[in-house]
Amino acid sequence: MRSCAIILFVVLVFLKHSFATCPSGEYNPGPDCAFEEICGLPTSHSARDHYCDCWCMPPLIRDTISNLCVTECPEVLPP
Repeated sequence: MRSCAIILFVVLVFLKHSFATCPSGEYNPGPDCAFEEICGLPTSHSARDHYCDCWCMPPLIRDTISNLCVTECPEVLPP
């Protein structure tokens, strides 16, 4: 019984840390977070960085360069 209580405690601690505290204008999407629309890439799943902690509130989208929520993607200049 004691080992069950310890396991439950550890699971609860991990769950608490898995949900990020998001800044104003963003929210935590929960465990299924692979499809946030972001600038430059079709989904956060294919991004170099992991954007699953907090998503921008609709209709805003994430700019992957500044990591800010914006109304439209910045224009990318050709090299």
